[in-house]
Amino acid sequence: MKSAVPVFAVVLMLVLLVASFGTDVTQMAAGGSIDLRNRITGARLMAAHRDAFHYKWKLPEPSELCDPFNNPALPITRTTVTPTLLMLNLPLAPLPYRYIQYIWLITQWLMLLGTAAMWMLVIPKGGWRWLWAATVTGFTFTVAWRHHTDRGQAYVVMLFILACWILVTRHPKHDNGFLPGLIAGLLVALRPPFLLLLSPFVLVRRRGQLLGALCGLVLSAGLPLLWSPSCWSDYHSAMQTWSDLYRAGTFNPKPPPQAYPPQVEGLSIDTLAHFSRDIPFADSSVFALFKSLGADIVPALPVLLTLVLLVALWFRASRGQPDDIVLAGIAAWSFLGDLFLPAPRNSYNDVQILNLVAFGLVLAHGRQPWLVWLLLAAWPLNWAVMVALPREKWIINLPSVVLMTGAVLMLVMPVLQKSKPESAVLQ
Repeated sequence: MKSAVPVFAVVLMLVLLVASFGTDVTQMAAGGSIDLRNRITGARLMAAHRDAFHYKWKLPEPSELCDPFNNPALPITRTTVTPTLLMLNLPLAPLPYRYIQYIWLITQWLMLLGTAAMWMLVIPKGGWRWLWAATVTGFTFTVAWRHHTDRGQAYVVMLFILACWILVTRHPKHDNGFLPGLIAGLLVALRPPFLLLLSPFVLVRRRGQLLGALCGLVLSAGLPLLWSPSCWSDYHSAMQTWSDLYRAGTFNPKPPPQAYPPQVEGLSIDTLAHFSRDIPFADSSVFALFKSLGADIVPALPVLLTLVLLVALWFRASRGQPDDIVLAGIAAWSFLGDLFLPAPRNSYNDVQILNLVAFGLVLAHGRQPWLVWLLLAAWPLNWAVMVALPREKWIINLPSVVLMTGAVLMLVMPVLQKSKPESAVLQ
């Protein structure tokens, strides 16, 4: 009888994963994966040696470059990812957009399950692995994952690549070599704030990764220049404009009348512009918090400098900690850092918490990881939000607040308990 329990659990989780994937397919087919759309149009523009960050579509321009959310009233597009991430979309760009949607949805799932599989190999055997499997399965039913797949977001890419870097960096044979450095360089090119998190660790604890990191960064940031020599300056200019518009609350003005073709790449314009209204979302950045407190326009620089100072102080306080504690902290900061950026932070960012949950299970060493349980308390809250569909922002953001609280505690508790052995730090 006991031997049948694991089989039943595996079958149940597989059934749940298939059902969740089916929900994502249905949801995606009803809309235009609106965030993916601006990545694809951006990649197509970059391939055509054009500015992907300030382009404004109008007839008779090709409909393949049309993004219904590229507001003509704004000086910039909705493309807010780096040229490196646009470059990764280039293989998809020539395909019909509906095919791209399906491929990207499958890619999101493969990266999520790939991250889960990699961590499964290092999480202690027994109940912790079952808990991890249940955690990932349950996450696919959360508001965070539904929002991610509905919009066609790319945060799961950062989750997967950061997991690769962490796990190779922990490997006794490859921890200080070229490969993890190469991955670190790619991460920084994909998302520049990773420079703040990875460079102190590499410079102090893994100098053997430096050559790989430099090569990875030069290649990842340099290759997009082959298509668009001004892509990085265009990106920098657009992000400055986006920051100003976002902080002023003018990033979504009413667009002027504009003619669109009835069909774009085989999809009706209404379908291309559709996103699920059944997924609650609300901005949870510190700038949104400031606005709720009556501070309408907060300068970006002091907030970003605060982030730099907090990360620097944490690295200094963690100097005597084992590598695993510092790596777990980097996973926590990869989740928390988005709060300080002058851009909307939505629930789809929460996928990045999974590396921290997995690391908490790795460090549990057979004892009850109460901080991991605190993080996992966000799962039923997420499910409840998905069912109740609240409109109050504080309720929508409640799961993210629980995750933020757990992440902060996993950062500071090891610092406060330096005298305790590693296996007891997170207890």
